[in-house]
Amino acid sequence: MDRFEELFRLQHDLQTESFGRNFQRMLAAERVVYIREMQQAAIMELCEALDEVGWKSWATSRHIERDAYVGELVDVLHFWINMLLALGDDPIELAREVFARYETKGRLNAKRQADGYDGVSSKCPWCHRALDDPAVTCSTTYCGAGDTV
Repeated sequence: MDRFEELFRLQHDLQTESFGRNFQRMLAAERVVYIREMQQAAIMELCEALDEVGWKSWATSRHIERDAYVGELVDVLHFWINMLLALGDDPIELAREVFARYETKGRLNAKRQADGYDGVSSKCPWCHRALDDPAVTCSTTYCGAGDTV
């Protein structure tokens, strides 16, 4: 089994066996609450990771507590996978989808850079989503997000 798929399987098993989560049976409202909680937890772990780095421009320390930093980012990974598991899909298929989308987005990002991406001119003028994103239905004259044009 692919190592990325294994991460999703392990996290799914942890959630089902240790916490009794049944993602397939969650109601939409339960999914929303769970996703919000996992996202908040991931944000807090990112803040904890930042505490392990001397990031303050007004201070002289430029330390990186490597082990603690990696540990906090592993915590982020747990919560990130949980957010995806909340969709109720098969964890292995979900891992494959995420990996495929990651590869596609990487190619798109490389193309954007090669084309002189400025982060502004290629976005919907109303909702500001990227017009070259496959999930975006906006154009230069229509906003697919439902914003008034």
